[in-house]
Amino acid sequence: MGIVVFYLRNNAEDAEGEQPNWQPQCLAYSDQQMSEALAQCQRLRADPRHAHVVMSSELRDMVGQLGVAAVEGGRTPDGELYDWSKAGRAGLSRRNAMEPPKKRGTTSSD
Repeated sequence: MGIVVFYLRNNAEDAEGEQPNWQPQCLAYSDQQMSEALAQCQRLRADPRHAHVVMSSELRDMVGQLGVAAVEGGRTPDGELYDWSKAGRAGLSRRNAMEPPKKRGTTSSD
């Protein structure tokens, strides 16, 4: 079981003034059924009898080894080259930048 869709279903009739009777539900999908799971989430969210629709997954083929917490010497524990930097999300990483980062509010003539 790689993907699970969890949701609450209101089993109460649509009678005016009746309190909802929320019952937890879940549907299981294989890793290869991501599209089907997403489509089911959309259908469940569109139905007012359902609430709190969430999807959880353990797509083991899409993540690295369990327990790997560090990159040493630019390589992962299995020897693969790793050069991504959190600082690189907004542009060049600092270690690859042509000049050091500038503080806000300063000019090049400072």
